[in-house]
Amino acid sequence: MAATTGLSKGGTLFFSSLCASTFGLGCWQATRYFEKIEQVEQREKELAQEPVELEAGATCSKGEYASDKDQIQNDGADEVDRGHRPILVNGKFRHENEILVGPRGPPLGALSSVGPNSGRSGGGMASSPQGFYCLTPLERDNGKGTVIVNRGWIPRSYIKENVAWSRPTGNVSIVGVTSKTEQPRFMSPPHNAKEPRQLLWFDRKEIEHRTNTNGQKPLLLTETIGKSENNEGPPFKPTKESVGEFKVTPTTHAGYAVTWFGLSTAGIVMTRKLITRGR
Repeated sequence: MAATTGLSKGGTLFFSSLCASTFGLGCWQATRYFEKIEQVEQREKELAQEPVELEAGATCSKGEYASDKDQIQNDGADEVDRGHRPILVNGKFRHENEILVGPRGPPLGALSSVGPNSGRSGGGMASSPQGFYCLTPLERDNGKGTVIVNRGWIPRSYIKENVAWSRPTGNVSIVGVTSKTEQPRFMSPPHNAKEPRQLLWFDRKEIEHRTNTNGQKPLLLTETIGKSENNEGPPFKPTKESVGEFKVTPTTHAGYAVTWFGLSTAGIVMTRKLITRGR
């Protein structure tokens, strides 16, 4: 009976490239882990600072108009990176121009982990309740401009049953963190024409059009509450700390790195056995 030979040159090259690729992915995720740790620390420092009053005439980032080249070219305003430092804004809401964005799950930290608003079904399976984010233009004091305030999350039941939610009148003081709108993607669904006051995603152009702020390029501000404050919604507001959280955490990157390094190690062991088979 003939002895079994090892891998051919082509097979060796193929399996070796797989091992190298998975090792490279592991190195990349490890690098992202350390980068994300630094970014988390930076955000925590910014969020811990005292709120600063927004400068007069502040507008959104020009990058939010990536699909509108003419508007970018004609916009001579300097882009200000405000990071995640809390911002204080004073003014009056224009509730008649309020719009909703959703349906989406509640923001982190907005609802309790137990109770009727926790999103847990009777069978014990965790599920995220659906609702809408409430966006309302706020006219700033002394003609300093307009901002769009994401006032928080409203359960879908309030929309379906036409239940009123909090709409403060008169002068208000808002503390929040600047946010960006979303860029359209290949699979981004069109907005429902039958619901003129609702959007499916944070569409910069449609937000301005439907809030009657065309041409003003208003800053989008997510209103927050402190960790020790009561979330008396709706709208339910996220905590200041949760707004700064990344969708992909450092722990996730570490898990990916371990997985890729493990696959690379297993591949090296398997490739070595195949190469030396029959020797």
